[in-house]
Amino acid sequence: PTAGEDERIAVGVLFVGAGPAGLAGAVRLGQLLAEDPAVAEKLGEVPIAVVEKGKNAGSHLMSGAVMRPGPLMSLFPDVDKSEFPIFTEVDSEAMYFLTKGGALRAPFPPPQMRNHGNWVISVSQLGRWMAEKAEELGAYMLPETDAQKLIVDQGRVHGVVTGDKGRGKEGEERGTFEPGMELHARVTAV
Repeated sequence: PTAGEDERIAVGVLFVGAGPAGLAGAVRLGQLLAEDPAVAEKLGEVPIAVVEKGKNAGSHLMSGAVMRPGPLMSLFPDVDKSEFPIFTEVDSEAMYFLTKGGALRAPFPPPQMRNHGNWVISVSQLGRWMAEKAEELGAYMLPETDAQKLIVDQGRVHGVVTGDKGRGKEGEERGTFEPGMELHARVTAV
């Protein structure tokens, strides 16, 4: 610990990174805390926080993906399939061997490449959508907040130290400078 008490923020559970895994954790914890307000109260004024180095959730998630819908549908059992941020459902697939002169179609794709029934998604859009759902469940999103290092005392993680904001290319303080802070949490998920 390096900051004074006034430079610390206490949270219950801190998720580092607003990718699909961190957001799924924040959503599920929010769902569980909604069922047990007494536990939520024990976690303090900010029971769930998510730090994200990007301008918003999804900013650093640049790829598309094919994903199995089951885990997402079980995380959001009350959400209609049409509300998920998907491009399309895979209804067929094919595998080709590329050669210098063309392409040869394989008779059938191997099992690990069969995606029938899976969803084609933008991971960035999924991140933004999941962040909205996490906020609806009480998670505090902290965008443009990069976790620089863990706060560890006697072998136990107590949170993270965030980076300074508003520094120039040479490290000089600009007019918008804000020093980093310590985020202390009962549980830190990295």
